[in-house]
Amino acid sequence: ILKAPADILSNVGAGVRDFFYEPMNGLVHGPAEFLEGLESGTSSLARGVFTGLVRGTASVTELVSHNLANLTSDDVFIDERNAYQKKLMHALKADQARRTMQDSFLVAGTCVAKGFRSGAKGIFEQPSIYASRHGTAGLVKGVGKAFVGAIVKPVVGVGDAAVVVMNHVSETTSDKLLAIAKANKRLRRALPWASAECGNNVKLVPYDERSANVQQIVTSGETADDAYLGHVQIPSHLIIASNQFLWIIGDQPSDPRRIRWAEISNFGIYGNSMKIDVFSGQGPRSFTFEISSSEMAVLFGLLSMKMGNSSHSTDLGLSLRGTSYSNLPGIKAIQVGHVFGSVNRHVHIIETIGLNDKFIKRCYTRVNRMGSFMPNFFQLLDLEVWLLICSVGQMFTGLSSRRCIAVGIINGSGETIQVKTAKLVQGGSPCYTIPTIEYNKNQGVLHPGGAIIFFGWGAVPSLLQPGNVLMSIETNLFVTGLTNSISESTTTKSLPSWQVSFLEKSYDESGWWAKYWMLVQKKKTLATTAS
Repeated sequence: ILKAPADILSNVGAGVRDFFYEPMNGLVHGPAEFLEGLESGTSSLARGVFTGLVRGTASVTELVSHNLANLTSDDVFIDERNAYQKKLMHALKADQARRTMQDSFLVAGTCVAKGFRSGAKGIFEQPSIYASRHGTAGLVKGVGKAFVGAIVKPVVGVGDAAVVVMNHVSETTSDKLLAIAKANKRLRRALPWASAECGNNVKLVPYDERSANVQQIVTSGETADDAYLGHVQIPSHLIIASNQFLWIIGDQPSDPRRIRWAEISNFGIYGNSMKIDVFSGQGPRSFTFEISSSEMAVLFGLLSMKMGNSSHSTDLGLSLRGTSYSNLPGIKAIQVGHVFGSVNRHVHIIETIGLNDKFIKRCYTRVNRMGSFMPNFFQLLDLEVWLLICSVGQMFTGLSSRRCIAVGIINGSGETIQVKTAKLVQGGSPCYTIPTIEYNKNQGVLHPGGAIIFFGWGAVPSLLQPGNVLMSIETNLFVTGLTNSISESTTTKSLPSWQVSFLEKSYDESGWWAKYWMLVQKKKTLATTAS
C-alpha cells in the first residue's frame, strides 16, 4: 500500500534535485551551460512528476486488481492470473528495447479478453463443478461464485490492461526503467531439501549458477507452483527432483519428461545402473541409467527422499506383453503372463448392485476359492479388484458418488506375512479384507504364493470434507499408507531384509478411485538398499 506514494516521492524528489543541481552545475562553467542546465533540470522535474504520478496510479490499480481477483475466491482464476502476470513481466522485460505502444495495447487487449472470457466461462462451469463435488449446497455456492466472477473478473482484466499501458508510458518517459531497476542481477539461489525427515527445511549452500538454472526449469521462470529438491547431471541425461515431479531431460531440453512421484512404482541399483520403474495408463515401463558411484549416491538419495526406503525395483522383468510370476516362492502352477492394470476398462455390472455390501460378499466367496494352483491366478485377481471399483461406481452415483481405494498384496517372500491391522484412517466404510485360499483366517497369516485384497470407500463429499480415502496397512514385514489421489505421495516402510515393489499404481484422473498391487519379496543382494 506504501508503494504508490513511495514511487511518487522518489521520482519527484529526483526531479526537484535535478531542477536545482543542473543549473548550478552549469553556472560554474558559464552562461550557456547555465541555460542548458536549467532546461535539463526543468525537463527532469516535469518527467519526475509525470512518471511518479503514472507509476503511483499504476501501483494503486495493480493493488486493486489483485484484491478484486482474490475476491472471486476462484483458485483456478487466481493461479492462472498470477502465472500470466509473471510470464508477462519476463516477456516484457526481455523485449523492452523493441516494444512499441502498439505492442502494449495488444497485451492490454489480451488482459481484457482473458477477464471477460474467464467470467463467462465461470457462469457455466462453477455451478456444475461445485454441485458434483458438494451436492445441493455446492450448487448454491457455485452459482454465487459464478455471479461474483461474472462481474469482478472483467473489471480485473480492465485493471490489468490499464497497468500494462501506464507502465509502458512511465518507462518511455523515465531515465531509469522500472523493470531494469527491479530485475535480479543473478538468478535466485537454488536451495536443495535437507532430507525427507526435515520436511521443507533446506540446506544453505554456496551459490551455484548451474543449480540456479536448473531451478528455473522446475519453476518455469518462477511461474510454476513447484519446488526444486536437487539434481544430478549424468552423461546421457539431466535428472531433476522437484516436489511434484521427477524430471528426465535428454537431447531435447525443450521437451522434458515429467513423471509424478505417485506414478513411480520402484527404483533400485543394479551394478553400475539405476533402474526406475514407472506405471502409467499404458502399463509398466522401466528407465535404466548407467552412472558413476558418486552420481548414483546423489540420485538414490533424491529418490529415497520422496519414495522412502522400501520402493525398490523387482527383478521380475515387468513387461507390457505380460509378466509371469511362476518363479515366486509358493506359486504352485505355471502362470499365464499378465500386466496388472490391463483389465482397467469400463465394465457394466450385470448383477444387481444395491446400497449394501452384498457385492463384497460375492467377491469374497469367489476370491477365497482362488489359489496359485490356477494358471490364470493373477489375471483373475486383478479382474476381481477392478470389478470392486466398478461396483462402487455403479452403486454410488450422482450427488451420492463415493471415492474408493483397492490394494492387492502378493506374498512372494517365501515366508508367512502376518496382517496386524488394516483400516481406513479416512473413509466412510469398513476396510474389507478379501484373501485367497492361502490365507489362514484364525492366525491372520498369508502363506507364500497367496494374495489378499483390501478395499474401502469414502464418505459423500461435502463442503466440510472432500470424501478422500486413506488406507493404513501394518504387517510383520512392512507398513504402508495409501490414498485415492495421485497428488498425494504413497508411503511404504519395510524391515531391512525385505522389499515392497508396486506392480500397479492406477488412479482416476478426478480422484474417484485408486488401485494398487504390491509384491513383497526378500531383498536381493544385488540391489543396494537404504536401511
